[in-house]
Amino acid sequence: MNTFLKIIAYFCIATTPFQILIVLWGLKVVITSDYGVLSLTNIEFITNYLTLLLPLVEWFYSWFWNAWLDFIFSLSLVLSQSFKAIVSTWVGFWILKKIN
Repeated sequence: MNTFLKIIAYFCIATTPFQILIVLWGLKVVITSDYGVLSLTNIEFITNYLTLLLPLVEWFYSWFWNAWLDFIFSLSLVLSQSFKAIVSTWVGFWILKKIN
């Protein structure tokens, strides 16, 4: 069980740089375009800048509750990704602290 928890913790910590890069990319888009911090949603960002992920989004809509996905994808990219980066890093370090 400890090995599984360590894998989860290290995964949470290792994905933090990617999340920070997405936040910085989103801030760059906000600064250089007509989008605002609140108007650049997750789905707008994926549709306009990460079109490679659109098949994955369509697959999510075929398997998960559409109203919930609409809510998640309508959140502000910069705010939600910042929150997610902080929480996942904290959870990773918390798990490591608890099992050691």
